[in-house]
Amino acid sequence: MSNAYLNEIEIYNRKLKEEFISKYPEKTHNIYRRIFYYSATVEEMHDIDLYEFNLKQVGEILKSMNPSSLASVKSAVSIIKAYIDWAIHRRSNNINPLDVVDVEWEKQFVDRTKKLFFSKDEIDEIISKCLNAQDSVIIALLFEGAGGKEVSELRNLRFSDVNFDEKSVTLTNENGELRKISVSDQTLRLLKEAAMQTDYYKKNGNIAPTSRNTNHTSTLIETGYLIKPANTKNVHVEQVNTHVIYGRLSTISDEELLNIPNFTVKNIQRSGMIHMAKLIYDRDGKFEDREQFFEICEKFGVNKIMNNGYEVYNWFTMKEFINKETIDQLYGDSSLS
Repeated sequence: MSNAYLNEIEIYNRKLKEEFISKYPEKTHNIYRRIFYYSATVEEMHDIDLYEFNLKQVGEILKSMNPSSLASVKSAVSIIKAYIDWAIHRRSNNINPLDVVDVEWEKQFVDRTKKLFFSKDEIDEIISKCLNAQDSVIIALLFEGAGGKEVSELRNLRFSDVNFDEKSVTLTNENGELRKISVSDQTLRLLKEAAMQTDYYKKNGNIAPTSRNTNHTSTLIETGYLIKPANTKNVHVEQVNTHVIYGRLSTISDEELLNIPNFTVKNIQRSGMIHMAKLIYDRDGKFEDREQFFEICEKFGVNKIMNNGYEVYNWFTMKEFINKETIDQLYGDSSLS
């Protein structure tokens, strides 16, 4: 949903909801409006405001959202709970039904039918179907730990940052901070091919015969960076912008091409984290220690937070997708406890 659309949508008892929303920073307002967009239908059906909802009615909202992760459910629950707390004086009783929910209650609303993560074999198959090394290398690097805010580590990458002898890549984030990760032989090969690529196949070579655009390729501009922009009317002469990375993944995943729903930067990175967890399990015979999670955090550049006066990796939410269930789904029964 666009920000403009969220400003125009019908919200049940809008004046009251907007009064609540106004308590929060303006940049978060549409996050709250999105929840109230989903609640409106259920509110209208029961002809009562959200602040009067019982637990079953809140569940109806969460089901309608089809959340794909526990984090999404928790976020929605947090907003709904805050709204009921804020309007508790209007409620027929002073009990917030969300005061008693736990993670098991929240888990029931996660849409398990959506495929969000990909095994190493699936990633390799997708890469093999990409005509452009410029596209393949994005997928490979994300899967092996590169990222940064707004994929800055990919956008800032130069061929000179690749050490073929060490099988490593030095990454630079949005703040100019450096870190080094090891990469596979496959990724080294793709890095070399991407650096040498001079023409980019549009739509992965799937230009319709009836298309007015008779040029199946675009010339890539040498900028000094590994990920190169195509020579179009709107081109950045230095690093590509974030939308180039997202756009190339979107084209690859399009239903008319490879048809891979949810093939996003975040999901490719998380798939790589799950694969690394499987490798650590194979090495150690278990995957349960904080230090094992920290190995993944270091490889993937996970942010650190202050915890009891110490700076530690923010690894807690990783347990939502790095666990026995996801490893078994992608790699078979791991016997992971």
